[in-house]
Amino acid sequence: MKKTLKKQGAHIGAPLLLLFLVSVPVLAAIDPFYQGLLRDGQQALDRKEYGTAARHLRLACFGMLEDPKPLADCLCRLVLAQDGANDIEGVRETFRRLTEVEDRYKGYSQGEIPPELRAAVEAKLAARIPATTLASAPALRATQGKKTAAPAGPAPRPAPEPARTAPATKPASPIAAQPQAPEPAPAGPAKAPATSSPTTAASAAAEKPLTDAERRKLDQARQLLAEQRPSKELRQAFELARSVADAHPGSKEAQHLAAEGAYRISRWSDATTYFRRGGDPGDGEPERLFYMAVSLYESGDAPGAAAALKRALPNLKRTAYVETYIKKILGQ
Repeated sequence: MKKTLKKQGAHIGAPLLLLFLVSVPVLAAIDPFYQGLLRDGQQALDRKEYGTAARHLRLACFGMLEDPKPLADCLCRLVLAQDGANDIEGVRETFRRLTEVEDRYKGYSQGEIPPELRAAVEAKLAARIPATTLASAPALRATQGKKTAAPAGPAPRPAPEPARTAPATKPASPIAAQPQAPEPAPAGPAKAPATSSPTTAASAAAEKPLTDAERRKLDQARQLLAEQRPSKELRQAFELARSVADAHPGSKEAQHLAAEGAYRISRWSDATTYFRRGGDPGDGEPERLFYMAVSLYESGDAPGAAAALKRALPNLKRTAYVETYIKKILGQ
């Protein structure tokens, strides 16, 4: 390994080598093998060889599991490599790992991560991670709020809940605008959910009513989803809503709340299932239409996603996160 590093140093030259060594954190306690992987990954990242960089950096991060601060730095570099390779799922998984390192050890907020690296990583995460999910990571929330306040904050005018109980403010990645008359939806998600929720008047009457305990579960889930929460509590909200939704497949209230909970933790397939089971959110709920569009898109139903998104757009504020999915889904 030492011979390899000497050979690399001879090629890149003394000035560039000095700059490179400054850009990589001091890793005195890390095995030299993993230090070498980190350097190789950073060099590949500088050359914009993103796939190679991601492979090296992923292995390098593995060697730093017992050193949270260097691990946070390595994970940040891995985010940039995965983003460059357009590995969206990889970025989301690395974000989850970075959040865990911060929650347990404050590795991100207290680590010696260069400011330019922080800024680059947070800019990429703002485009790849739902704003409400990103807001649940306190170390990222403050910087994100300075750069683009709209997507990080909760909705000032929440869309009405489909349930009988009155909800609190709903934190949405898109922010609902004043309702307008949206364009009619083409054949797509409006019909697909209908086929998945065949509740007629007779079946609705036969549907077992929610117990007081189940209503408390929905209220608790709604409360958790109504504010900026860490990922652990968002998962708890989903599990609460899901337990009721699975017991009451004819309850639109429970299905939509479970779908929203799944969306908030990026469980796209689950979100799609509960949206279809609960039926079309309706034109009066542009935020949930947007949630459904994103979930359909990430689950592989691009036509259904496009149809739902077109219906949501007239009443939806254009945030940075919304614009990202407009480009992905509609190509605009």
